[in-house]
Amino acid sequence: IAAAALAALVFAWRKREQHRVFALSLQGGAIGILLLTVFAAFKLYGLLDAGPAFALSVLLVAGAGVLAVLQDAKALAVFALLAGFLAPIWLSTGSGNHVALFSYYAVLNLAIAGVAWWKSWRVLNVLGFVFTFGIGALWGAFDYRAEKFETTEPFLLLFFAIYLAIPLLHARRQPEGRRGLVEGCLMFGTPLVAFSLQAGLLAGDGLPLAFNALGLAAIYALLAAWLRRREGYGALTPMYALLAVGFATL
Repeated sequence: IAAAALAALVFAWRKREQHRVFALSLQGGAIGILLLTVFAAFKLYGLLDAGPAFALSVLLVAGAGVLAVLQDAKALAVFALLAGFLAPIWLSTGSGNHVALFSYYAVLNLAIAGVAWWKSWRVLNVLGFVFTFGIGALWGAFDYRAEKFETTEPFLLLFFAIYLAIPLLHARRQPEGRRGLVEGCLMFGTPLVAFSLQAGLLAGDGLPLAFNALGLAAIYALLAAWLRRREGYGALTPMYALLAVGFATL
């Protein structure tokens, strides 16, 4: 089955110029079959251990992402992203290793940021945001303990930084007159969700949380001041200024 899927993938790649829609559909289907084959070999029949199965899944997801960027195929990129976020769930062994999970999601989100540098694919950014913080929040609600703070906090800061940067990358890709038309859910959702999760990690400890709010206010004030001096980012400046004032007030 894997050999047939690989043959279909090669055939679809060779037909990408003459029959684009057919070729992209076949590429997505072939990669999906390969992912299902890896899943079956690991979960159903025990032919693969967890490590090789996960490595193969990552390789397939990365390959789908590369194919999407090379062919400017947004739908294929969305498929790769969904498969990438779901892979650790369907290949889970129940070990509960949150460092490995969040390290993998960090790589996936850095890939999203890389795509945002080249492509203005809003849906990809929004899906990455929803899956990253949604799965993170679910893990926090069911599995977080105070002793895990030191191994969890760096990932929260990293994910915040990535989704702070993505709207700026998106705005950079827009024509001069359209800069600032970015995803409102990332502009305002990122600090609000990240701050709420930070409050959960700190378990209501008021003073550190207050300094976190002050730090966010400083970050957004600096961004507002920096963008104010750059042409074409006028729509972003008041948004960052509003966030700065809001967190300083909080």
